[in-house]
Amino acid sequence: MPTRNGVATSARTTAEELRARGHRVVIFAPRYHGYEDDDPDVVRFAAGHWFKARDYPVAFPFASRIAPRSALLFRQMKFDVVHTHSPFVLGGLGAHWARFHFLPLVWTFHTLYHHYAHYSIAPAGSTRRYILWRVRYMMRQCDRVIAPSCAMERVISKLYPSAPIQVLPTGVNLEKFASGDGARVRRELGIAPDETVLLYVGRLAPEKNLGFLLRSVAPLLKDRRARLLVVGGGPSIESYRELARKLEIENRVIFTDFIEPKTIADYYAAGDIFTFASRTETQGLSIAEALCAGKPCVVVNAMGAAEAIEPEGDGFLVPPHEARFREATARLIDDPALRAKMAQRAIERAPLFAREKRVDELLALYEAVIEEAALRNPLARFDLRGKG
Repeated sequence: MPTRNGVATSARTTAEELRARGHRVVIFAPRYHGYEDDDPDVVRFAAGHWFKARDYPVAFPFASRIAPRSALLFRQMKFDVVHTHSPFVLGGLGAHWARFHFLPLVWTFHTLYHHYAHYSIAPAGSTRRYILWRVRYMMRQCDRVIAPSCAMERVISKLYPSAPIQVLPTGVNLEKFASGDGARVRRELGIAPDETVLLYVGRLAPEKNLGFLLRSVAPLLKDRRARLLVVGGGPSIESYRELARKLEIENRVIFTDFIEPKTIADYYAAGDIFTFASRTETQGLSIAEALCAGKPCVVVNAMGAAEAIEPEGDGFLVPPHEARFREATARLIDDPALRAKMAQRAIERAPLFAREKRVDELLALYEAVIEEAALRNPLARFDLRGKG
């Protein structure tokens, strides 16, 4: 999965653990220009790249609906459960196939989609109404809706009170994030050993609130031996580079753009303090990854991002005010002992985020919906696929 965002990371991490346990996982996803899969269990659909978010491939609706080879492949696979990660084109197709084949449907509600209406060319109000209708329509079809945080559970309950919700965050590969080569990254980027590295990992887009982060830490970057390492790319990267120039911190901020996912642990290891200002995170997977890498965090107290942190234990939760964010970050820069104490606490709490634990819970969920579907549909196992 070449797309580099939390949804793709969640799907990839879960699929890796399920496959490691002997389960077969087949992924249906949009085609990504210039990328060829080496995984035979990835099925691609014709797709384009939306001009407002070119890092996101979007499957063509009509072409996906009439894809006979994919539909035939789906029938031949004889799946036990369909798990979708979007309510739109391919998620809707997955729901259609699940219903047609009497299969249970699970959907992970990853994103506050109605907060992303600015990516549409239609008026914002109309876009939000369509998104909310689409989300509710999807939930009506689901046997389970997975909320990646308690905050998202509350949102889903308001949107569709009868939704069959289960809270289940995405897990993290503990071994991977505990063993990154930070020295290599610091050496390649020219970061001195005595410089404190503030770290951000994520997509560079308006909803990530990176402007708030840059403004908050700008005085610290000027007054202290500190750098800000921004790992990731996205549609707003140039505007954030321009903001760094206006704030006169362009020499203290490093923008990596997109990196190879297999090297991500090295970048976490290169940081000293993880800083995160998004107010729309449904889970804050990058925060969990930072904690598993032993990094104390400064996080805006909003939505699912706040749930990963133990306040005053492995990080600081702060209100969305630049001065408060700057103050908390300064405390960690100026007090290495506090930083080390919080880093140790982050390592101690890391097993809470283990992907093995999360996949145990996911498998129990799958077993439950499979059993429920069989009881609800006495003919669910009647073979409509044909045996020649």
